[in-house]
Amino acid sequence: MTLVESLVSILLLGAFLCSFLGAFFVSRLSTDRAMHRVAAMNILKQYMEREIEAGFSGGEDGDGDHYVTVTSADPSSIVPSVQVTVDNKVYTVTPDPYFPDNIEDPATHTALTYQSTHYKIAGFVVTWTENILGGGIGPTCTERAVVYLFDHGS
Repeated sequence: MTLVESLVSILLLGAFLCSFLGAFFVSRLSTDRAMHRVAAMNILKQYMEREIEAGFSGGEDGDGDHYVTVTSADPSSIVPSVQVTVDNKVYTVTPDPYFPDNIEDPATHTALTYQSTHYKIAGFVVTWTENILGGGIGPTCTERAVVYLFDHGS
């Protein structure tokens, strides 16, 4: 075997190993992202179940936030959020839409109605940062869930 043949075979083997190891890296990132999405959806499920249980009349009255899971001192100026940690990953949960847009039409400032039935919107956004490059550096990811709660008493 000549020196040139040895160098060519080493180059080919190196290229093969680099692509093979790159596939492992991409696979690991995809698996981590899927696990984070599942965790975010479980958080959304917990918050949405509490809102659905409370129904249309849940939350604060008058100038309240109209979310069972959210409390705030001044709902007209504060958009509250809470941080939930699952498996050392921090997820930020924010209600969206927020008071008063979740109970009234922002254009007309009248209560939301559908076929003469009042309703409110309960929605949440979960945000987290993927750790692709280490040190918490990576894209910001979100999951969202919304439900319409009708006033069956009216």
